[in-house]
Amino acid sequence: MFRLFGPKTYESFVQSYALADGSYAYQARCACGYFSDVYLHDQGFVEDLRENHAVTHQ
Repeated sequence: MFRLFGPKTYESFVQSYALADGSYAYQARCACGYFSDVYLHDQGFVEDLRENHAVTHQ
């Protein structure tokens, strides 16, 4: 099947997980199936991973 209106776009996002001690873990995810490792207390780094992966779909 071909695309009539350009390339397919994928939604990417940062998933947060609340931990029992009140802290959070973060993971970059994409609708294409990509997911990063889970990182504790490092939301900025995971956001950078998400942005870096999103560039691959442009």
